Amino acid sequence: MSLMEDLQRTTKLRVFPRSFAGNELGEIGMVRTETETLAAVSGKLREKFSGRDMGGYLLCPTDHGNRLALNELFPFTKPVAIGRKAASFGLGDRLGYANPAQVRAIAKTELLPVLAQQSLRELTLTGRTNPQVIDVAAWAVFREGFRKGFASDGDHLKSKPEIADALKAGCTMITLDCSLALKSCAAGERELEAGFESLPAAVRKAYEETYLRSRAPEEFGLKFTKGGLYKLSVVYGGALELIRDVYFDLLVPAGRPIDFEISLDETVETTSPEAHYFVAVEMEKMGVEATSVAPKFVGEFQKAIDYIGDLDELRRTMKIHAAMADRFGYKLSLHSGSEKYSVLPVIARATGGRFHVKTAGTSWLEAVETISKHDPALYRKMHRTALQHLDDAKKFYVVHCDASRIPPLDTVSDGDLPHYLDLGNNDSRQLMHITYGFILGDPALKKEIFDFLNSHFDLYESEEEELCDRHLNLLK
Repeated sequence: MSLMEDLQRTTKLRVFPRSFAGNELGEIGMVRTETETLAAVSGKLREKFSGRDMGGYLLCPTDHGNRLALNELFPFTKPVAIGRKAASFGLGDRLGYANPAQVRAIAKTELLPVLAQQSLRELTLTGRTNPQVIDVAAWAVFREGFRKGFASDGDHLKSKPEIADALKAGCTMITLDCSLALKSCAAGERELEAGFESLPAAVRKAYEETYLRSRAPEEFGLKFTKGGLYKLSVVYGGALELIRDVYFDLLVPAGRPIDFEISLDETVETTSPEAHYFVAVEMEKMGVEATSVAPKFVGEFQKAIDYIGDLDELRRTMKIHAAMADRFGYKLSLHSGSEKYSVLPVIARATGGRFHVKTAGTSWLEAVETISKHDPALYRKMHRTALQHLDDAKKFYVVHCDASRIPPLDTVSDGDLPHYLDLGNNDSRQLMHITYGFILGDPALKKEIFDFLNSHFDLYESEEEELCDRHLNLLK
């Protein structure tokens, strides 16, 4: 009798059939009690795991040590680099409960998932670490029997020490946020010219040859001017130095494949096609091989709501950005892809299906919506806490959230609470989206949220899978 059959026959544990696997030493599979998910391990495989002896098998926590043992037995549970060719989709899981549903959704597509994706800000606000995030993703992959591979993204990291820590934790993707290295372009023409003239003569000459005298930019309909070149060299010069240093000082010496994403989107200014071309050419000159580049596209990509802007202009410029990505060999990346239902088909078509899309907080918002439907009292506590901290949360995000446009809680019945999260209710959606760190910062409230998710994990996973499907179906 197999371990799965034995557990189904002799226990009240819920069994996850897709997870069961084994070899000549024994079997391992995932089971669920009323409050937690565990690994059941039989045979001599028990020697590799720590847990509670149940006679013929061990019941093991899905912790870090056991995850490392799982990685040794089943390499598909260890994060890998996805590379430049395969289309990929980043899935944030701030609470550690969304990955199984996300795996089920991504398994219906040809996309490869980045399941363990957290920024340093998110880790700080949720009190988690990169190893913990990878632990959760690995166990989710095993639970669902997903063997196509997944990546782990040290997301929006801004410095070499941050990146070194992420690599040490096992991240297989680094998203370099260049925002601190990008200069303001508010300077006048004379100041920009002075900045350009301060560069070494050989650098100035190479820039002029590449952008003012070469016809190569005409491939993308681009024509550089002296003033434009001055501006680009000043604005992006520091970012290019950071890109070079991170790549050659950290990624190359890592001795393993690392997906390297360049984020240019955390800025005020839109990334013009000329700016994208400038960065791409200079990276190629330096020998930096980026896996993907995320420009700041035209329009607004605010959290928790759909795109704000001219879709025709986005289509036109995204087509140029995609052509450049193809020319230089990397994927075009879209950040803040959550709820951007009007944009997802645009990037899929513009890139011919070779892209990276990053979503993050949408899984948190889906947890909030699930709570609003099934535990109104808890939702009301979360909502009040969010309102108290909205101004502080706005310091981290660019949003148009206006609390005066949100219906007061005491005017909304329990049955109507979920409408706060309806698409189109932008202010209340953004309120609950951006204040997650402050809500989770209340220990009592955090416990209630996690108790709810433990008791209603099926409800939440069902909602999360449906939400992922809604995004992924638009990329086909």
